[in-house]
Amino acid sequence: MIDIHSHLVPGVDDGSQSIEESLRLLKQAEIEGITEIITTPHYMKNGDFRTKAAELVQRFNALKETYQGTIKLHLGNELYIHPDLPELLEQGEILTLAESNYILVEFPFYEYKEDYDEILYELSLKYQIIIAHPERYSYVQDDPNFCLRWLKEGYLLQSNQNSLFKKETRKVLIPMIEHGFVSFIASDAHNGYRPLVLRKAYELLSEEFNETLAIQLTRENPKRILMNERIVPEYREMKRKKKRFLWR
Repeated sequence: MIDIHSHLVPGVDDGSQSIEESLRLLKQAEIEGITEIITTPHYMKNGDFRTKAAELVQRFNALKETYQGTIKLHLGNELYIHPDLPELLEQGEILTLAESNYILVEFPFYEYKEDYDEILYELSLKYQIIIAHPERYSYVQDDPNFCLRWLKEGYLLQSNQNSLFKKETRKVLIPMIEHGFVSFIASDAHNGYRPLVLRKAYELLSEEFNETLAIQLTRENPKRILMNERIVPEYREMKRKKKRFLWR
């Protein structure tokens, strides 16, 4: 399996805080059967996490030199939506995923502004956009078809493995997967409480759907990122459930 979303570079965001913690997460990933990882430190232009690419590369290389395991490591960013993202990418101050044309973009959890669509469009002129964990956004939980505004533009969706096991996200995510909305399942690993695991998610996908889909979401599509190959999802709109009214 290949994990495209994790926070292993120590001391740059709310993920791993030390080399030792990163090594523990990587050991766990080895046991899980994960073969390659893209570590994606947060970048938030107006937030707490603003480490630029040059320093990230240094810290990442230090982790790679220390790690003696079998997993192949790659570097990227999880980019919080901001009008300056196109310019920052052009300047090389923030990173695509594993030096590909793919970028991972995150939004606020409780409010989506119309301006974001304009930023995404500008980004899409040069990059293939992946939306991070849409099932965690309140506006998607209210109406999963909100994702159609992204899917219709050719953007891809990445969901978190632990969302498959939490009640509030599972009830949204399972139908999203069923309707072809999701192209990747990743760990979004941060620490011991948000671990670097995918095996249970793979098994659940195999049971709920089929093993072919489990392989696609955890191995084949992630590999296409590393190969810089384009992914075109096949999806269909969800039907709205009719409300029932009880009359006395």
